[in-house]
Amino acid sequence: MKNLNLLRTFITISIALGIGIFVIAITSSEPANAISSFFIGPFSSAYFFGNMLAASIPLMLTGLAASIAFSASAFNLGLEGQLYIGALVGTYITWKFQALSPLLLIPLVLVISFLAGGIIAAFSGYLKVKRNVNELISSFLISYTLVYIGDFFLEGPFKDPLAGLAASPYFDSKLMFSKVLKPSDLHAGVFIAAGIIFIVYFMMKKSTLGFEITMTGKNRIFSQYAGMPVSRVTVIAMLMSGGFAGLAGIIDIYGIHGRMIRGYSAGYGWNGIAVALIARNHPLLVIPAAIFFAYLESGANVGSLFSDITPELARIIQAAVFYLITAEGLFSFMKARKEAVSNG
Repeated sequence: MKNLNLLRTFITISIALGIGIFVIAITSSEPANAISSFFIGPFSSAYFFGNMLAASIPLMLTGLAASIAFSASAFNLGLEGQLYIGALVGTYITWKFQALSPLLLIPLVLVISFLAGGIIAAFSGYLKVKRNVNELISSFLISYTLVYIGDFFLEGPFKDPLAGLAASPYFDSKLMFSKVLKPSDLHAGVFIAAGIIFIVYFMMKKSTLGFEITMTGKNRIFSQYAGMPVSRVTVIAMLMSGGFAGLAGIIDIYGIHGRMIRGYSAGYGWNGIAVALIARNHPLLVIPAAIFFAYLESGANVGSLFSDITPELARIIQAAVFYLITAEGLFSFMKARKEAVSNG
């Protein structure tokens, strides 16, 4: 079954990339150069390669966040807002207490950002188990509202008056993560993200909580008869899901931006759902899936720089890849969930 899933994912990605080649070939006056720039460009220099890996860091964590919720048969559609609020709260705490030692402040902010995103998602989990409110709807609506609330603070109380855009003040540069592949933006946050993913992998495989999350996702009714605390497991899975989204936001701030900018997240939360679907909710497979998505993003940018395709056309190709992969993964997820309900 695992080999079949991998084969289906490989075929889906191959078809999607084939569509990308076809679109470039019929729209570009120099298709060979355009295709080469799009597909090989991200590996043509340390700068492009490092930026591609840097872009994959938040996707690794939002992909992990989505996979945790999916594994418990919960659909967290609010990753974007949870990431946004986690980043906003973390940035404010960092700016407010930037005189503290980085060794004390950074771990504290990571925990606070985790809790900020996690509590928001856990509330949707609570509504699901206590009020029978669909978590897909509640998490989406809450997230949608929180993004606007975050923008309110960036345009008002927390806005840098010297900035020409809606953004918070910069915090002290000594708090930024160090770069690991200059002159690119790749930063030390990649090690934190990888460490978290490996910890979650072993938790899912070796711990009681991981077993309960997996069994709850496969069959909630059976899990209840087996004596598992299904409601508590659902809330915890949502808490972890939102928490990892919040971490993705603040790690990106610490690694690249140094302050919060309105709309900076660029769909990391939404793309994390697609990353989890490609990875089939396997924590370790989230890493290559996130790098693949970042590769598409980097390819679009490099392709627009070195060929005659416009950034808009590159985005269209990227969107076609995104929707085809997401549709295949979403169909599989909905089918599995339907089978779980009918079996239950």
